[in-house]
Amino acid sequence: MKRGNKVHLIGIGGSGMLSLANLLIESNYIVSGSDIIYNEKFDKLKEKGAKIFINHNPQNISSSDIVIYSSAIKPDNVELIEAKKLKKMVFHRVDFLKKFTENKKVIGVAGTHGKTTTTAMISYLFNEIGFSPSLYFGGENEDFYFGSSKGEGIYFILETDEHDESFHIFDIYLPIVTNIDKDHLDLAGPFKGDFNLLKESFLKFIDKSESGKVILSFDCPVIYGLKDKIKKQILSYSIENEEATLFGKISESGNLKTSGEIFYEKKKIGKLELSIPGDKYFLNSLGVILASIEEGLNIDEVLRILKGFKGVKRRFEIVYDNDFTVIDDHADHPTEIGVTLKIAKDNYKNRRIISVIEPHRFSRVKNLYKEYPDSFILSDIIILLPIDPADETNDFGVDTEMIFDEAKKRYKDKSIFYLDKKNVILFLKDEIKKDDVIIFMGPGKIKYLVKEFLIEIKR
Repeated sequence: MKRGNKVHLIGIGGSGMLSLANLLIESNYIVSGSDIIYNEKFDKLKEKGAKIFINHNPQNISSSDIVIYSSAIKPDNVELIEAKKLKKMVFHRVDFLKKFTENKKVIGVAGTHGKTTTTAMISYLFNEIGFSPSLYFGGENEDFYFGSSKGEGIYFILETDEHDESFHIFDIYLPIVTNIDKDHLDLAGPFKGDFNLLKESFLKFIDKSESGKVILSFDCPVIYGLKDKIKKQILSYSIENEEATLFGKISESGNLKTSGEIFYEKKKIGKLELSIPGDKYFLNSLGVILASIEEGLNIDEVLRILKGFKGVKRRFEIVYDNDFTVIDDHADHPTEIGVTLKIAKDNYKNRRIISVIEPHRFSRVKNLYKEYPDSFILSDIIILLPIDPADETNDFGVDTEMIFDEAKKRYKDKSIFYLDKKNVILFLKDEIKKDDVIIFMGPGKIKYLVKEFLIEIKR
């Protein structure tokens, strides 16, 4: 396919589409895109030469040779219909992304939790080491604003997606699986509400390994339970199981950093020091270190570089720290909420924790509303918001009240509230005390609420 072709992205404001748009621009495509909502990243894309339309219109695609759409775009989208009518080359986001991975050594990261951070960490490491990797992940940090980059080297570092089984599309040189948890179990989805089908899908992903090896976290009980079904050579990592290929013994988890000794095949090979807090990030970094060992990197150099990794935006991101602390976090699953609160408790001992939680996707709430309250145990005050639907319609008859009712039954000693966004800010302004830690959690519209809240408190 000739470089310089004109490409239009329908739904360009989604995180995956923004990353792809950046890859296209860096590969000399002429890029345009449309979305119904303005995204602050559009300004940077425009600076790089992209043309952005707010709202969908058949005329938006008129000059394009290629049209790419995301999973959020419905079949009745006017631009998609027009593209097919005009016989344009039409691709789903993942199908076109695959073209960038051809003839590359793809390190593919999969898992219900932690895959964005793990992918970003490998990307940072391989970039700093001088490999000039291409990369693609669903987030951003100081190093990769769009979560993507077109490198000149042989590696492509890729965050994959299991929810639509698109992780089967790619040819994976070295798969990494961080964990497998109950998620994306919508009855209308590929797993038909059956967790066993999700597990089988991960096994199929693992079986695609071109290197004959797979890197797995043995701290995930589901993965550990599947190990005898895996035909590839298993390279394992853990902070709990000393029998793992790479074992990390955490010695410090507080003061907004984490460190500990690491053992490869039971032999100490160094001390890992991270400038980000949380046992889960220490665990994720072990998977990164295993990948680097496999690719022949010097361990001392790897440990030196990883100390400089600053994390990913909206992953326990401290956005205000004065008389009280405000943290912005992506957590969308009960497991992730619980882990985020543990990091807060470990690093802000004896301080009151206020959680503002926006449940994400009707299908997730339907399947997990009874599990949500389990994750609230380390929070002193819980504020629940209406569900962010993402691209779903409420065919399930669920709402946040289901979580609220379960939480009220579970906890008699906690303050639990169900508020709309407007009233959250008013509530917090009255409630916050010195040294409180306020954590906003969710991948959806809550990120804008955080910004509104910061503007309000800075007044």
